[in-house]
Amino acid sequence: MDITRHNTITYTERNMEGTLAERIAMGGPGITMVIGAEDHNILFANKLFSTHLGYDVAEARGMNFFDLLDPYECDRLYRQLAAIGGDLQLTQDFVVYRLRTSSGEMKPFYVYVSGADVYGTGTLSGYQFFMIPDRNGWNMPYTSADTKALFLRHFEAEGYGTFEWIMDVDKVFWSSGVYRIYEVDPDVRDITHNFVRRFVHPQDRERVIGVTRDAMGEYKDVDIEFRIITARNTIKIIHSLGRIIKDSDGKPVKYIGSVRDVSGQRAIEEHLKSKMEELRRSNSELEDFAYAASHDLQEPLRKITTFGDRLLEKYKDVLAGEGEMYLSRMNASAENMRLLINGLLDFSRITQTQAPFAQVSLSLVIKQVMTDLELKIEETGTVIEFGVLPVVDAVATHMKQLFTNLISNAMKFQKPGVPPVIRISSQPLDEDELQLQGLPARKNYHKVTVVDNGIGFEAQYANRIFQVFQRLHGKSEYPGSGVGLAICKKIMEHHKGVIYAESSKGTGARFIIIIPDRQ
Repeated sequence: MDITRHNTITYTERNMEGTLAERIAMGGPGITMVIGAEDHNILFANKLFSTHLGYDVAEARGMNFFDLLDPYECDRLYRQLAAIGGDLQLTQDFVVYRLRTSSGEMKPFYVYVSGADVYGTGTLSGYQFFMIPDRNGWNMPYTSADTKALFLRHFEAEGYGTFEWIMDVDKVFWSSGVYRIYEVDPDVRDITHNFVRRFVHPQDRERVIGVTRDAMGEYKDVDIEFRIITARNTIKIIHSLGRIIKDSDGKPVKYIGSVRDVSGQRAIEEHLKSKMEELRRSNSELEDFAYAASHDLQEPLRKITTFGDRLLEKYKDVLAGEGEMYLSRMNASAENMRLLINGLLDFSRITQTQAPFAQVSLSLVIKQVMTDLELKIEETGTVIEFGVLPVVDAVATHMKQLFTNLISNAMKFQKPGVPPVIRISSQPLDEDELQLQGLPARKNYHKVTVVDNGIGFEAQYANRIFQVFQRLHGKSEYPGSGVGLAICKKIMEHHKGVIYAESSKGTGARFIIIIPDRQ
């Protein structure tokens, strides 16, 4: 007779007719199984093994247990068995394994392992498994007792706690984390629903009671934030998640949940909100100042220009030579200052405008810009090509200013002797770039690209060119205020969009505008 078969029958018969413990293993509440120490074949499995895994008890005998495991987890079980050694008294804490059912499905189980004296020789000749199905359905954040302990330690340290309210006896059980959050002596054990409720801040109490009552009536989960006054009179902000547990008749019998102290997080958020408001107010005041200062500077500048022109006209003969040169340079500087002031005024008006957002056709905007720049386009021999561009929620005057600045820049920074060619196209924004730019996924965006064949710029200056008064070239080479691209950036910020540039010296520039379909 086959030795393994003989020993299997002997062991099975011994369990069938043996002690109370063995009979419990045979038909008790847990899934019980015994495997051989050498070959790891299943020597015995109780009826619940068949119920949960689908294998007939007789069919299971002789199967290699490792064949039921996810191959990825085999090495872990080998190590777990090796840790037992030959100690019959040693029991390993649970480890979660995924086992293959008779239908091929992989199901998770909590598995406890201990050594077994299969043949009554007083030595370890097999391993006994006690298994519990993992019915959570959400994949436990730990796979063994060790990782569970570490997880719970971290969970408690982060200001979390769990609770359980048994309704019919009005008994509430707290984890140690809840005692710490509520600053209650851990020796306090007589905790009732009313005891807990008295900690809720008086201004939040009715709301909490109402939410809990609604959850019990509709059997829905609770997700609520409220204040408590702890046993030491500390006010804290608590975030709580709760769930109603019903019996087989549908009657609520238990309310379980977790609490988390979010006071520190909310304090940081309030501080950040305050700083953001302070920054917004400061920026607004700066913009108001820039507008007022620029506006007030117009009048003295106008007088300088007017009197300079009169001097040059009336005393041209007297001021011949150096005098005429100084006066001409003064007028040129005044003109530069006028351009700077007008640029500042345009920049500050972007966020001060009260113009509402409306449906704006970008194709129509390009045509208007081409009409306004018609003479300059003819002088430079510029070719502007564009296809079908989207209709977006925008401020029409802003869109016109945006494309005027970009097209004017492309014509200004043309290659010597090469007529500018400007191509404008559009496409939907893909998900990768949406994430890259940190834009909200709930909106649809258009990506509009303006490409030219001009002198371009070095890639290291891609961000600098959008700053106020930042110039990459001297005024004598390329006149301008240095505010145009800063205005473009300000317009896109006002429209909750993005603008950036790509280029390398001598290869032209590429400006990318990302604008939402709707505001």
